[in-house]
Amino acid sequence: MTTLKEFTDALKYLGRLDKFSFKMLLFPDATEDYLDHKWSSFQASLVSFMWSCSSDKLDLITGWLLANGYTDIFTMEEKEE
Repeated sequence: MTTLKEFTDALKYLGRLDKFSFKMLLFPDATEDYLDHKWSSFQASLVSFMWSCSSDKLDLITGWLLANGYTDIFTMEEKEE
């Protein structure tokens, strides 16, 4: 089962995106004004930014986290000890 610590670690990793990577991941065709607004929101509060995301953007974020090794945070199974 995912702990809150594991989840926040994944969010911290996501928060390390630079502006170019953020754009390529979520808004590759956005205008600079739109991108600047979204980037500011992302930088100010990652959780608030994610709450504002559509399901397709959340799917992109999930895919990115999975591709970067954060597979355990998306399972609800108990770990065997």
